[in-house]
Formats: sequence, C-alpha cells, structure tokens
Amino acid sequence: MAIDPTQPFVPVILGGDIGTYTLAREFYEAYGVRSVVLPAAGNGVIEHSVAIELRPIGSMADEGRVVAALAELADELKAAGDRPLMLFGSLDFHIMLIAKHRAQLESQYVIPYPELETIEGAALKENFYALAEKLGIAHPRTAVYYPGAELESLVGSFDYPVIGKPSSSAEWIAAKFEGKQKIHTINSRAELEALLAKIDGSGYDAGYILQEYIPGGDDAMRLCTYFATQEEKVIFAGYGEVVIEEHAPLVLGNSAAIVTGRNDQMAADGARMLEELGWRGIAMIDAKYDHRDGQIKFFEINPRLGRNHFYLTAAGVNPARFYVTEFLGAQFDNSDPETDAVVKNGAGVLQLSRQRLFTVLPHHLLRRFFDSDTGRKAEGLLKAGKVSNPLKFSAEKHPRRKLYLLLNAVNHYRKYKAFPPREQ
Repeated sequence: MAIDPTQPFVPVILGGDIGTYTLAREFYEAYGVRSVVLPAAGNGVIEHSVAIELRPIGSMADEGRVVAALAELADELKAAGDRPLMLFGSLDFHIMLIAKHRAQLESQYVIPYPELETIEGAALKENFYALAEKLGIAHPRTAVYYPGAELESLVGSFDYPVIGKPSSSAEWIAAKFEGKQKIHTINSRAELEALLAKIDGSGYDAGYILQEYIPGGDDAMRLCTYFATQEEKVIFAGYGEVVIEEHAPLVLGNSAAIVTGRNDQMAADGARMLEELGWRGIAMIDAKYDHRDGQIKFFEINPRLGRNHFYLTAAGVNPARFYVTEFLGAQFDNSDPETDAVVKNGAGVLQLSRQRLFTVLPHHLLRRFFDSDTGRKAEGLLKAGKVSNPLKFSAEKHPRRKLYLLLNAVNHYRKYKAFPPREQ
C-alpha cells in the first residue's frame, strides 16, 4: 500500500475519468494526501500520478462485488492506522451504487452524499422537472416517454428538433443499441419513432425525456455547483458559462472550456431547489440561457461534482475543502471559506468573485471557438494568463504523464475534426 500510514485521512474515489483525477489532485493540493482510485481499468489520465494510488477492480456492473472490494480496501487502510476514509463517485452510477449500499458502507466510510431517496428526487429527470414546476423555476417544456406511451399526447405540440435524453443516467449506461448517444437531437417524427423503438429493445426501462429545444450554441450553456451543509443549508454556488462543449458521441455535452462568473438568479433558484430536496454535500445544475425570453432554464441536477468541476479550483475555491470541513470537521480543516475568492450575496450564499478560464483543450484549438460573447471573455482571460487546465499540474513529474498530455492534445484535435460543434 503506497498510502502513508501517517496520512490523516484517505479519499477513496470510484471512477477513472478526468473528474476522478481532478478530485484526487484537489485533495493533494489542499492537504498533501493521496487518494485511492478504483476504476474499471487504468488509463492515461489517472496512471503515474503523484496524487493517486491506483487499484483497478474490473467491471462495476456487479454491485455486490464492488461493495465487497470497498470493504476489503477499508480493512487494509484501517490496519495501517485508524483514520477516516471518505468515499466518492465520479459518475451518477457510482453515486447510486454508494447510496443503495449506504448501510453496509457507512460503517467504514464517511459518505458525503444525501440519502438514496433524496438523490432519486433529483437525479431522475422527471422528478427534477416536477420540482422545478412546483417551485416556479424556469425550465424547458418536457414530456416523459415510457414503452407503449401515446406519442401524440406527449409531443404533439412540440416543434422539431426535440431533445431526447435518459431520465436515469445510471441505467442508461447498460442500454445497448446502434447510434446511442448521451443526448439525442431528433429532427422529425420518423426519427423519434425509430429512436424510441431502439430504446424499447435495449433493456432500458426508466423514463426517457423528450424536451423542447432551446435555440443557441454551446456558449448559451450554463452550470452552477452548489454545496449544502449537513443541516441542508446551501452555503456556496459556483457559476460558470460554457465556451465550447465536446461533441464526440460518448462525451457529448461535456464542457471543454468554462468562464467563471456570478449569476444571482441561478444561485438563488438552485439553492431553493436543493434546500427543498433536503440536500447535503455537492450538486451541480446544468442550464441554458434562452435568448427568446432572457431566462436561464434549468435542465438537470447531477448529484456529484461535474466531470469538469476544476473551474471552481481555477477561480480559487477548492471543493475538497468543503467536503473535509463539513464531513470530517475542524480537527482536519478549520479554514474560513470566506476568502477573497468569494463574495457573499444577499441570501448569505458564497459565490465566485474571480473571473477565470478553465479548459481541457490546447489553446491553439480553443481559439477557434471565441466567436461569441462568452468566447470573447475567454479570449481576454487567455491573453491575461488567467487560464487553468486540471491536467497541467506541476507536481506531476513522471515522464509518461508528459507523453499523455501530448497524446491527449492530439486526440482533441482529432475529435473536433470528426465531430465539430453544431451550427446554429
């Protein structure tokens, strides 16, 4: 075991994507601790890292086997010293697994997520839209399809294109059919019927969301990350505006560049929603600015840090500190969250005060996407050197990580050539 026995606590993270690496990096930067990362298999983004002890465990489809592996790992880590272990997930699937098996896991791990019922009240998109309707929070017109439903009654008044996406991101992982995407843009009734026929035969049996299309490009996308205390009070809202998203099918919709900022309305509406749910810990809300009526319309809640949450750390707010101060306590971190990186709004919620550019793209490639208001903000921040990439971490010395950075940059050029941003 490469975790120092004197390390005061150990983050344990399920997953293997850039969000996994970022969280491990953030714990390392804040506290000098290494995280144990459990992916299905190793890959370039998480291998050879100063911040990670890697423990690949194979497929996570068998939840009982994953829980058993976590119990065995906890015994091993506790044998080296009785210290807290914090358990995290990188995908919705991981969060649901942790929540479902909470009773078994929390005897060995600190779990900084709400109860299963609370997560389901937000993570299932039909529940989310019902709550938005109840609270009077702007959102797109939405219908939920189940096998055998009458389409005319669901989308008869919708204009095409229509957006299609799974209500349960966790269950969508297991669905198998040709042409599957994270989000589908459907341009006709015939396309809709063909897609739903494939979904019906894929084994996916949760709701499938059909939603009005809000016009606008990637630069209209908005996101906000919130932190709620164990008393279910939201104390932080970190807002960002997307410059460009990824468009390759398996990562469609992931933000590739974000400008940080402040939006009081999104902060307030998200806080109302999460407090209504009884949230504890971190959640991220995706939204889109609708130029037709000037409103930011909420799309969904992610019950975890987003894949590209490093925009927060880039702006001076490391989310690892929220987890530690709230769930482990002042003996591990008694720092004051009210720094010059935040400003408190009228409701007492901390918001980002610094404008910074986050990106995972090579700067030369990113410059192709500055033809929007948000893009021009990004251009100014890039020229000023106020830009951060989570993979560019000076503490990483292994030569294979340098090679990975080069190959990763080349891969981004290939992806955007094959899957360019959609035209508006």
